[in-house]
Amino acid sequence: MMMLMSARLLRCPPSTVYRRSFASVSSHPFVLSHPSVVDGSSSTGGERGRIVCVSSGKGGVGKTTAAASFSMGLAQRGHKTCVVDFDIGLRNLDIHLGCERRVIFDFVNVLLGECQLQQALIKDKREPNLSLLAASQTRDKDCLTVEGVELILAELSKQFDFVVLDSPAGIESGARHAMYFCDDAVLVVNPELSSCRDADKMVGFIASKSRRAELGQSECLPVQQSLLINRYDPARAEAEESLSIADMEELLGLAVVGVIPGECF
Repeated sequence: MMMLMSARLLRCPPSTVYRRSFASVSSHPFVLSHPSVVDGSSSTGGERGRIVCVSSGKGGVGKTTAAASFSMGLAQRGHKTCVVDFDIGLRNLDIHLGCERRVIFDFVNVLLGECQLQQALIKDKREPNLSLLAASQTRDKDCLTVEGVELILAELSKQFDFVVLDSPAGIESGARHAMYFCDDAVLVVNPELSSCRDADKMVGFIASKSRRAELGQSECLPVQQSLLINRYDPARAEAEESLSIADMEELLGLAVVGVIPGECF
């Protein structure tokens, strides 16, 4: 049924798909359960798994590496975790997880009804709690629709405790669809002004354009956003050659959940 619905949705003319992609929630019935069902719970045992979007405003900040490591960490702690590559056309997450030779079906194949979801999921050989849904290398991001993405996320969130979405950088179609249904968002930044300025756009976008934002705080909590600083060098920050942790917290108004040091040369 899920594949048939997805195929029907994607036969719409492009203009129709665009109009339906981010429609008002008042005209869009829930397939993925209401966000409030996971509010107040960051652990397993709820009606569905939490959806976490790992994003950034600027490319090249280490987002995909962070998404892969975060997903592996959740799985190693006993949480059933699926990490989804949303960078349609530029697949890389499979390489980070060492399973590039095992990709037969991908996200878009499922979306178009060309395979079952279970056929596209790749279980990590080292950690049985971790699975990957790879992005397509040959399709275009225009094939994504809010309805099609919701169908896949609804099914994944029934099977997994956490669904981690590796979003493309910026605010193009793949990023918009990745952040729309998320319960939590981790923004990866480098200690550079350009990285933080682009991340600030993402903070505002997630706060105003996600499904939780459309529903409003009377129905559910807003997306819980946090900051992951990558390639941080305390010596450079002290010499004012890069931004400090305090600078980035002040610029973006988000709590820092982690700091990954840069290489020392």
